[in-house]
Amino acid sequence: MIENGPKLMKPKGSTSESTTASPAASGAAFSEAYDLVDLDTFALEYQIACTGTPNVKIELQQSSDNANWFIPDNSADINSSVTDKNLHGYKLAPIPVRYLRLKVTELTGIVSDTVVTFKVSAQKRYTA
Repeated sequence: MIENGPKLMKPKGSTSESTTASPAASGAAFSEAYDLVDLDTFALEYQIACTGTPNVKIELQQSSDNANWFIPDNSADINSSVTDKNLHGYKLAPIPVRYLRLKVTELTGIVSDTVVTFKVSAQKRYTA
């Protein structure tokens, strides 16, 4: 059994180890939230599925109460323009508040069936 990770996290209230966001053409959508309690090192895997060529922006959002979401002032876009369907990996650096989620904005204005699948891995580096 892996006690100290890295291991895939389940979104809050989910039994799945992944979550999706499906923005409409020119729209935005959000992943389910992840609870960050007792964890301090994070990685993100993501992949896009759609007809045609995708073009989406992916941003990290955070919240201390799972209701009021913001993009941390010191946070850059995870990816400002993903235009392929490859599997991507990214080291997440969330600020120490309780929740994170991912915001996906569709940039082509014409692709209406975009689905981005996310997996978040976490590791507890400090001793309990």
